[in-house]
Amino acid sequence: MANKCSGSMWWAPDPGRARVGMLCAVVAIGVVGCSGTASEGPPPAPEILQAIKARQSNYKEIGGAFKSISDELKSAVPDVNSVGPAAREILTRAQNQLQFFPTGSGPETHVKTRAKPAIWADFTAFTQAHEKFVSSAQQLADALAAGADRTALSQRAAALGKTCKACHDRFRAP
Repeated sequence: MANKCSGSMWWAPDPGRARVGMLCAVVAIGVVGCSGTASEGPPPAPEILQAIKARQSNYKEIGGAFKSISDELKSAVPDVNSVGPAAREILTRAQNQLQFFPTGSGPETHVKTRAKPAIWADFTAFTQAHEKFVSSAQQLADALAAGADRTALSQRAAALGKTCKACHDRFRAP
């Protein structure tokens, strides 16, 4: 009688094939067992994970608002009134952003983010970069409130973009 499983590596009358199958199973279990987080330490506290998620979300919203401003100012006939809410959103989010970088929310969490360890290694420099960002966001919002023209608004938006780039170059991974 023919063995229905004779082609299987897991069960075969040939002892050599059976050993290869068992070796593959042992290696697979070992790889899976070693790829866990045991060497990474305990998982981050829930409030740390919440801070990381909040900062990522906040930066996405800031990026979206900045893109809206940039796109509008580059359009043939910009609607300056639509730029105001986006500029205010950037300012509000920027003013609250540092709270999402608590101690313990850096690389030690082993959570995949683009935040470089330099943020926590030199938090003073990071805070200074953040203050420049907030100041530039305030200047854009003030220019809008004062009724600045397209050229002035474009200059303020470009200045804001430069503060973003300066911080990204030093404190954000690609």
